[in-house]
Amino acid sequence: MKACLIGVNQEETQAVIPVLHFLGIDVVLDPEGQEQVDFFVVGAVLDISQLALPLPAIWLRDSSLSDQDALVWCCPIPWRQEQLLPILNRLVETPNMPRTQAVNLNIYVRHLESVLIRHALITANGVVSKAADLLQIQRTTLIEKMRRYRIDKSEF
Repeated sequence: MKACLIGVNQEETQAVIPVLHFLGIDVVLDPEGQEQVDFFVVGAVLDISQLALPLPAIWLRDSSLSDQDALVWCCPIPWRQEQLLPILNRLVETPNMPRTQAVNLNIYVRHLESVLIRHALITANGVVSKAADLLQIQRTTLIEKMRRYRIDKSEF
């Protein structure tokens, strides 16, 4: 199994990675990489209800959102084995979109690009030029992509 971390801060990363490694789950830190993952681990700072993740996700915030979405489990850190194992068992049973079904690559890439832009804006406190530097693209390119994905910098 492989997990991709999105929007996790350093403290969350240091708490999550050892547990995942102990459970035999490989961690992918680069969501743009070519590796296929089985699920996402989403940091508590992100609002997962605004993300359209294509795979199941474990959200590091304590919330009742899991009642609304069968593919999102809320599990704040510190993780306890009795909380995490039922989630991992359900993930094993869940079919993975990229592996078992056809994928519309355009939709998947647009979604991933939107997630990365939002993450960069959160990290840069809504400063577009800093977010563009983090994404290693031109500021005007980022502004155009924000317009395309209807991302308003005032949200951050």
